Amino acid sequence: MILTNNITVNESGNTILVEGDQLAVLKKARDLIHKGHYLMASPLAASGRMHFSPVRSILISDKPEGDNTQSLLAIENSIELLQNSLATHTVDYKNKEDYEFIDYELLKVALKEVSELGDRFNK
Repeated sequence: MILTNNITVNESGNTILVEGDQLAVLKKARDLIHKGHYLMASPLAASGRMHFSPVRSILISDKPEGDNTQSLLAIENSIELLQNSLATHTVDYKNKEDYEFIDYELLKVALKEVSELGDRFNK
């Protein structure tokens, strides 16, 4: 499942468009992780500069299952890191279209990697 506030992400019916900034996306992921979902890829931005992006896309499991302690720790740490970053810097809305493009490209790479890993485990 994809959680995003990036309007350029047009994947499947398995995409949840989150209203708000990237912190809202992280918090939505945390809420779902509390319900048993787990992270499929790191929720951290690809680089420090991406912390200033107004958009974020995160991959989480389609269904709640199993122990997701690592996901919970990762999302909580990601929220804290982003909040600390935003305390000293402002979000760069001026370059939002560029950030949307980068976020979508990173999402496509993550989707491909998750798919390839799934293929390896299903053999």
